[in-house]
Amino acid sequence: MSTRLAAVVALGYPVAVIAGSFLELPRLPLAWLALLILVLAWPALPVLGRGVIALVLAVLVLLLGTEPAGKWLIYAVPVLIQGGLAWLFARSLRPGSTPLITRYALAMGASDSTPVHRYTRRLTAAWALLCGGLALLSAVLAVAVSTTTWALFANGINYLFLAALFMLEYPLRRWLLCDEPRAGFLPYLAALARADHRHILRQR
Repeated sequence: MSTRLAAVVALGYPVAVIAGSFLELPRLPLAWLALLILVLAWPALPVLGRGVIALVLAVLVLLLGTEPAGKWLIYAVPVLIQGGLAWLFARSLRPGSTPLITRYALAMGASDSTPVHRYTRRLTAAWALLCGGLALLSAVLAVAVSTTTWALFANGINYLFLAALFMLEYPLRRWLLCDEPRAGFLPYLAALARADHRHILRQR
């Protein structure tokens, strides 16, 4: 299955969680999560394996749909996503490692200068703190508020915070790093999409 399809399914997952909460359909987010797992695993599986994993996932959705374990699995997803992102950013701040955003900046044509290194290191730390804070808040809300309120925050507002930092950082960078090349926001997004993410993530 194509990467585009996987992206569409992944983007639809938060919507499914919120809709399932409002419509009181506990199996909806589980079914969507199962679909996402199937789409991601599909290219690596033989034909028989695809049928087996599809059957196993369908059975799990049916069994866990009305059980507390299914509910807690859905609660865990945004915590794991945000926590994983926080870990990814934070681990790149270790001594001897190049901060993650510094790697991206250099790979996308930024100068190997002290201001670039200083700014991108601080930005990497900001992303680590934001993702870690959102993961913690999602976990707290899972036990402190209603399922609907949690779903709206952990699967909606959560990602708006991430989008806000991503959008607001660009003009801030242009102002603080005024000597760096300026190609515009859309070309920047295109360059980011073309970046060799696997290679960048494997760097130290």
